[in-house]
Amino acid sequence: MNDFFKKFTQFSMGPILGAFISLITVPLTTHFVLPEEYGKASMFMMVQTLMMSLLVVGLDQAYTREYHVEKNKKNLFYHALSIPLLLSIGLLIVFALNPYFFSYLIFESRSYPGVIILIGVFGIFITVERFVLLNLRMAERAIEFSIFTVLVRILVLLSTLSFVLFIRRDFLAVVYSMIIGQIVGDLILFVRHRKMFSITGFSFDKRLFEKLLKFGLPLVLAVAIGIVLNVFDRIVFRLWIDFEQLGIYTAAMKLVGVLLILSNGFTTFWIPTAYRWHEEGRKAKDYKLVSDGILTVMSLAFVGLLILRPLIVVILSPQYSDAKFLFGFLSLWPIMLMLSETTTLGIVFSRKSYLNIFVSVITAIVCVVANVLLAPRYGAMGVAVSIGLSWVVFFLARTAFSFKVWQGFRVVRQMVVVVLLIFLAFLNTRAGFYVIIVNVVSIPLLLFINRDIVKLGWSSGKVHFIDKKYR
Repeated sequence: MNDFFKKFTQFSMGPILGAFISLITVPLTTHFVLPEEYGKASMFMMVQTLMMSLLVVGLDQAYTREYHVEKNKKNLFYHALSIPLLLSIGLLIVFALNPYFFSYLIFESRSYPGVIILIGVFGIFITVERFVLLNLRMAERAIEFSIFTVLVRILVLLSTLSFVLFIRRDFLAVVYSMIIGQIVGDLILFVRHRKMFSITGFSFDKRLFEKLLKFGLPLVLAVAIGIVLNVFDRIVFRLWIDFEQLGIYTAAMKLVGVLLILSNGFTTFWIPTAYRWHEEGRKAKDYKLVSDGILTVMSLAFVGLLILRPLIVVILSPQYSDAKFLFGFLSLWPIMLMLSETTTLGIVFSRKSYLNIFVSVITAIVCVVANVLLAPRYGAMGVAVSIGLSWVVFFLARTAFSFKVWQGFRVVRQMVVVVLLIFLAFLNTRAGFYVIIVNVVSIPLLLFINRDIVKLGWSSGKVHFIDKKYR
């Protein structure tokens, strides 16, 4: 267990430092860029999400699933990367042939064809980066992974500073700084790991290729449907609301992104560990312990952020003050995603990746229906509520389908805490002294619910658990 926490700390170090740097970058941007301009920048962020999700066609998850099975890691790397790389190059060609069309589609103006070409180049970089980082994750090279995570955040921060102080203060400042910071960071990563790109010893393996496709392709449909959770909110703003509210919503989402970075840091560490545990034949109680621990940490962090939400006005600037009312529901996204990673293991262990399609369909239906009902009437608040509840459904669906094909474990504690978090999210859509009181009181309540985990102790440098049920 010592090694578990050591690896977790090493993998988390980068995301935590990255989250701190992001906290600096977000207010730096919002103090210089108007909400309407920031709303336009969020359309680029939507395109980035689409590219990262769809270009890999599920082969990133297939790569992680087969990493501990295949002996030739380089062969596995090339087989998994081949199709995503070709797709990203194809996307660049499509962008280059129709730059004015895509400029209008994304930014409601035909004035930015050069930006569209740059986004296409950006797509190639983030696609290759995805698989290089997966290699670091699966090899459990935690410190190196964390260093790169921090490096990219620093580069984006420096780029943002340069643009807003010396060049421009519109949405393009955000777009350019994100692209430049990411590409420069990726170039450093690729040079550092240039041996991975040597094709010496590579040979096409039809069996391996088909195995990867069999696992990955069903995920494409699941991801395509599930992408609703990541981009439909922006579409809703374009249809029924406006760029100003979108800017406020995006600013709140960027702060929530700090929690998402922590979530991604956990996932980065947890996925290779879970696969290794599966190969070692670990019992369900070990996975439950991790799930309970994550539940405790994230629920307390959630309440802590709600208590501190008045500081959002100070951090973002008064123009974005309404973001504090959106924060609770939007924070459910990283928490539910992180928690679901501990309960969805049955799907990946059984290789029944098609079950993700059902998860995505159910979640997408809830997301679309909720937004159609709430967004036109309640604006940004309606979108935030819809997205938060959709991620709760995502967690429930993932858990249900996983436990149908895996022994699983009891999740009563998880259900109780999730209900409490939803209540607190609703409460924090308004202001009032009583809201602060309830937020503070919920801390001892959460500590009581998670008392088994709180009783975690250290003796002689080794982790032991006082509650006998975990022995």
